[in-house]
Amino acid sequence: MAKPRQGATSWQDVARVCEENNIHTVECMFVDTWGVPRGKRLPVRHFLRGSGFAIANVVYTWDPTCFIFATPWVDETDGFPDMHAVPDLDSFRIAGWTDGVAVVMCDTYHPESDRVIEMDARGMLKKQLARLADMGFGMDAATELECHFFTADWQPLYDDINCYSIQRGAEMESFMLDIRESLRKTGIEVEASNVEYGPGQTEINLRYGPLMEMADATVLFKYIVRLVAKRHGINTTFMAKPYLLEAGNGMHVHQSLTKDGKNIFAESDEDSVLGNSYMRKYLSGLLAHHKELQLVMTPTISGYKRLEDYSFSPTQVTWGLDHRLVGVRSIVGAGAANRLEVRWAAADANPYLVLAACLAAGIEGLEGEGELMSHVTGDPHADDRWERLPASLSGAIENFDSPFTRSVFGDTFVENFLIMQRREAEEFAANADQPEGRVSDWEIARYRATL
Repeated sequence: MAKPRQGATSWQDVARVCEENNIHTVECMFVDTWGVPRGKRLPVRHFLRGSGFAIANVVYTWDPTCFIFATPWVDETDGFPDMHAVPDLDSFRIAGWTDGVAVVMCDTYHPESDRVIEMDARGMLKKQLARLADMGFGMDAATELECHFFTADWQPLYDDINCYSIQRGAEMESFMLDIRESLRKTGIEVEASNVEYGPGQTEINLRYGPLMEMADATVLFKYIVRLVAKRHGINTTFMAKPYLLEAGNGMHVHQSLTKDGKNIFAESDEDSVLGNSYMRKYLSGLLAHHKELQLVMTPTISGYKRLEDYSFSPTQVTWGLDHRLVGVRSIVGAGAANRLEVRWAAADANPYLVLAACLAAGIEGLEGEGELMSHVTGDPHADDRWERLPASLSGAIENFDSPFTRSVFGDTFVENFLIMQRREAEEFAANADQPEGRVSDWEIARYRATL
């Protein structure tokens, strides 16, 4: 049963594009709660029938290894039933990494109804975007992700630290050029790529755009980077902390509020350090909910090993003007490029959950009159005024369940996500060695090749 959808793209449009580009297969995907792409490949003739496909709803509550355990969402008494995945045609695009293939993002629904699955993170982001649209605003954003590249046997491509090195970058161009071109041909524009601070670590910057488009592009970005690197014999990880004593992988989210296509953070409408009332209010909401949202921003055990002072990974609830040691970096005085950069999230987080969280917190700030806390002007880590974030998954779990998170993600998600995360902490405690000076084998096996 095809579900109703909003958007301009029609099945006739898609059929024409498929014919013109000799498409034989459509990769239909969504992400599980861990942010891992799941779905099916449909022959184009079947895809164009418009019926979508059925898939087991347990994908939303299994662990990162696909191990199934009982939750209130689904268990053996339910028989692990199907849900219905329906392509969102506005996300349809030709695959740039191969020939004859297209890709589309899907939304998931309860069978024989128009009710979105409660665990569907993409649906949660759509809900927040609808709230923003009702206020008369839009949101532009860009995600900025880091990853590590390894040889085929998971050795680092190089051992030294050579951040921003043009020479190291040139040595990686044999596969990096293919990655950038594959992204471009898929309609995902790369602004820049550079060597980062860890062994074999790179950052790739995507061009600013509408928030939902950026969310979909981020999922595809991670998929394409892995896929293209693999055909060059290179392994990739977005794991938050693959090396204990080296730089971790973050997901920074640059965002600006728009109205009639213009960045309203660029306007000067008040005498304050930011000079803009909308940025001030939006920022106040982000900071007010930082601790509650840490669990979706950093959902793995290894993510908390990334949170260290002076590591450029926020350890306090803070903000500053063009300051890289804080939770939110505020860029003002740049005109149309004025923006807020949320620096909390790990690269292995679910992009839809991260973006829905940021947007919901910002909206609450816009709707309220919360006072904006003081900004950092020096070294935040040497200043005990700033509230510290939990340094473990267990600490983040304690902060997650709140009226705010339930309003954003829904009761079903909050209750099941807490069960999933508590189990993750228990599995680590029961099964992982705790080696000095390195990440545990349990974390490597669980996260490195998957997230």
